[in-house]
Amino acid sequence: MSPIKQLSDHELMKNFVDKGKEEIYFREIMNRYKQKVYWQVRRIVIVHEDTDEVVQNVFIRLWRFADNFRFDSALSSFIYRIAYNESLNILKKKRKFTSLDDIMDQEGIMKQFIHQGDGMNGDKIFRKLQEALLELPEKQRLVFNYKYFEDMPYKEISEITGTSEGALKASFHHAVEKIKHFLDIH
Repeated sequence: MSPIKQLSDHELMKNFVDKGKEEIYFREIMNRYKQKVYWQVRRIVIVHEDTDEVVQNVFIRLWRFADNFRFDSALSSFIYRIAYNESLNILKKKRKFTSLDDIMDQEGIMKQFIHQGDGMNGDKIFRKLQEALLELPEKQRLVFNYKYFEDMPYKEISEITGTSEGALKASFHHAVEKIKHFLDIH
């Protein structure tokens, strides 16, 4: 096994920053996080092409702002925070450049992607869950995705979103209740 692969996330980041942003360390960080970031972003923006754009932006920003990483938190939290912000940025950008009719139809377009599969699990229950998630307000959907799909602790979600743990717990609870109602589960 390569000595670089044996380094912890913090050791990788420290070497990357301290040695003048040597590409070999950055490649290992990307290898460790690219797929996780992809699926985190995909659950937020839904569309594959938008997801690819966001993932690329995440790693560009990580490269540019690596010096801002504080070693008192997990590297994953730092990367997921960037991914969260970049995901919100692309959603805002899409809203800014779409007409009211397009915004009203965007939910229908996202549902169409879900039903086409587009790389997602074609299981009927999973598609229904994805539809239910699209019915949630953005914040509840994000919290649900982090907690349910990523199994992140509220503390880490709080670091990523800048929201208190109590508010996150409430958002998750409301999301679960709305999903149950949508899926007609009692």
